[in-house]
Amino acid sequence: MTVLTTHVRDIAGADDATVFTFETPTVRGGADGGVVTVRSRRYTAEYGVLTTDDLEPGPAVLRLSGGMHVDYRITIPDSDVVVQLWPLIDAATPPDDTAWMTGFVRNAGGVARIQSVPAADYPGLVKDPNTFYILY
Repeated sequence: MTVLTTHVRDIAGADDATVFTFETPTVRGGADGGVVTVRSRRYTAEYGVLTTDDLEPGPAVLRLSGGMHVDYRITIPDSDVVVQLWPLIDAATPPDDTAWMTGFVRNAGGVARIQSVPAADYPGLVKDPNTFYILY
């Protein structure tokens, strides 16, 4: 089971009014062999901090109140530590350019550079852990 948390604010500061609704998209099996139903769970932030109960890991749909009619199809990880909600929303948000709708990758902060390198040169290369190497 996983607890999700995030700081919530609107343009004027802390937002304790937006309702975050989580549900599973379909009935499915749980990690313990039980059944996970599609019943919704609703949460609001308290003093600008949203914290959920333990949620079942796996596919979920997140909806936010306030006129935004977007279903964020997130995946709740199986974690013993509290998980930040924003990266899950960010990963479920398609890019603005519809030409890229077939798939996309977001840099989560682990790649600073991309470099193409001849395959023969790669073994002797001094590697930078923040560089993604493409071999040709």
